[in-house]
Amino acid sequence: MKNEALSGAIELDGNTIGGPNAHLLEAWGRWTGPPRDGKPLVAVTAGLFPIPFGVETPSLPRNRPFLEQPTWVRALFPGNIDAGVMAHGSFGLLRYSLAVMNGAPVGDTQWHGVDPTSSYDFLGRVGAEIAAPRELLVQFGVSGLSGTALHPGIAPTKDQLVWNDENGDGTVQPSELEEIPGSPGEPSQTFHHNGFGADLSVHYCLCVLGKGVVFAEGAIATDLDRGVLYADPVANARELRELGYTVGFVQNVRERADFGVRYDYYNGDRDAHQTLGVAIVNTHEVFSTLSFMVAGIWHGMRLTAQYDRNRNPFGRGDDGAPITREADQFALRMQVGF
Repeated sequence: MKNEALSGAIELDGNTIGGPNAHLLEAWGRWTGPPRDGKPLVAVTAGLFPIPFGVETPSLPRNRPFLEQPTWVRALFPGNIDAGVMAHGSFGLLRYSLAVMNGAPVGDTQWHGVDPTSSYDFLGRVGAEIAAPRELLVQFGVSGLSGTALHPGIAPTKDQLVWNDENGDGTVQPSELEEIPGSPGEPSQTFHHNGFGADLSVHYCLCVLGKGVVFAEGAIATDLDRGVLYADPVANARELRELGYTVGFVQNVRERADFGVRYDYYNGDRDAHQTLGVAIVNTHEVFSTLSFMVAGIWHGMRLTAQYDRNRNPFGRGDDGAPITREADQFALRMQVGF
């Protein structure tokens, strides 16, 4: 749906990742104000849309050169789609997106897109675009998030009487009865989570070869992981501090091919520790991925091949001690537009 000021979109996604599934990817309506220098000063979008934090988080699968988002994005913003209202636009070099959102992204491993607290996340990005000579374009920005999440409580239980027929005679004996006392339960509690991010990308053009981009993006957060190492400071009796970043480049070759390299790092608990004997030592639950991508482009079709050199901290050594293990993978994607 589209006219001069009002527009909208509904997008469905179907895939076989983890089994056949289909879900609503986007469903939004938008009012766009009068343009200024060819771009709107303000637009308002409401519905289900990409989360406006940084550059990588709101990107859609069909537009990404790499097949998957970095681990830290999948951890902090799983599914990268949420419901809310957003004001966005531009003024001169300035670009902004400010939103009030549900606070439970569609990929949230605990709440699956439904916020049980009826609270909201306040978030957004403020940045700029600067055009330079020789077709250079510099884009940078900062992002922030502040919101409330929920630690689910435990329902109270009643006392129980259990019979264990130890001698197998089918007759209840007093010695075979055991009383299991009930528990008073645990109330649910809310907690605060927040995050801060920064991004920088430089677009350039090599006249003989083609256009390219070099990019870097990162974020620090507290109790914001909702997809990889679920952050619950009530259950852990302490805050969990997260750190993630991405660096890389993508180069186009005469509009017929792309190739690129990307490295991403994610530490879901910067204060993690364990006890070895009588000593307490810090541990590093770090996920890292070095990705190599090459793609062929022909008449609206794109075939992408990607190799990921993954390192996962959930491995175990022969002695049972935690160890980082390899989890490499190779993927192909065919994309057709018409």
